[in-house]
Amino acid sequence: MEIAFVSGGSSGIGLATVRSFLSQGVKVVTCGRSEDRWLALVKDDVALSAVDFIPADCTDESHVESLFEYIKSNYGHLNYAVNNASPDSGSNGVFQVQPFDALRKSVEADLISHMHCMQKELEIMGAGGCIVNVSSVNGIRPTPGAAAYSAAKHGLEGLTRSVALEAIKSGVRVNSVAPGVTWTPRWERRQAETSHTREDVSNLVPIGRFADAAEIASAIQWLCSKESSYVVGHTLVVDGGLSLA
Repeated sequence: MEIAFVSGGSSGIGLATVRSFLSQGVKVVTCGRSEDRWLALVKDDVALSAVDFIPADCTDESHVESLFEYIKSNYGHLNYAVNNASPDSGSNGVFQVQPFDALRKSVEADLISHMHCMQKELEIMGAGGCIVNVSSVNGIRPTPGAAAYSAAKHGLEGLTRSVALEAIKSGVRVNSVAPGVTWTPRWERRQAETSHTREDVSNLVPIGRFADAAEIASAIQWLCSKESSYVVGHTLVVDGGLSLA
């Protein structure tokens, strides 16, 4: 049985990735901070009942340790791992005036937590395994107003490439996907606050719209497939041309 782990699988790109793996007949283990949110999803979509959901916060080291001990004990191995969890950043705005604790938490959430998960994933992943880190276009370009988030994603890019060269010696491929603006609950909340957000941001993207989370999940699925078997340490940019503008 093929086993996939997706962090932050209860919304947005993570949820779309969970569904993508399910459609391929893969057993999925996912985690999220809200069990109630997951139970509500299962109530609306019975297919998600096949997913093994573990309540966990990936920024909590003890949660990560317990999570992977559970996976190891119950499944013994992983074929695929997608490090996606990314809570809302509390450090947006001009860097100089951000509380340092908020900056630290952003880096912990978007880099350190993935680093911890990757170590655990590699422990139980054999030859043929694939790890995909969900980065961002903000990890390949400067992002005024979100400096800590951008720094974390730049770090994730470096981590991906460096670990890729180590892991490929054991037959494990490590890559990343860098989404552009993707319509997720995070953007839905911004739209609720400012009704023209979606239109304004869409106008900045050459393709003229947000990505759907399923489009990013398709890119992740390709990086986990045999079709990408010669792709190692690569960042697949899926941004509608945003990073070129």
